[in-house]
Amino acid sequence: MTNRTETTLSESLITVSLPPKLHSEAIAFQHRSGFTTLSEVIRHALDCFDDSRPAIEPSRSRQVSFRVPSELRTRITRQAKHARVSVGRIVRVALQALPSNPTTIQTKEKTMAKKKAAAKKSAKKATKAKKK
Repeated sequence: MTNRTETTLSESLITVSLPPKLHSEAIAFQHRSGFTTLSEVIRHALDCFDDSRPAIEPSRSRQVSFRVPSELRTRITRQAKHARVSVGRIVRVALQALPSNPTTIQTKEKTMAKKKAAAKKSAKKATKAKKK
């Protein structure tokens, strides 16, 4: 998991408004599925999202910010342009499409965290080898 100071250059910050009910449902999904952050839930929802367009527009909402890989941001921006809707709408639809009872989810974030740790470890070894 990355924090604000460790964010890589390949990630982008997105801020969207979520209706209170959807925000609560996303938080509940986070707890049920074992995700550690709301950003992970949103990334998962966007990864699973298939380009459908249900008609929903909330009147009240909560703003949330989350980081996504640049390639995912590009993909959802293209989907939004193609569908002639906002990126926020794509995020809301993706969150609404999450299953109500998730099974254990193997997230890309967990896999990526392991890969980053392994890469860091091998880079450290390479640095030590160069010093010798």
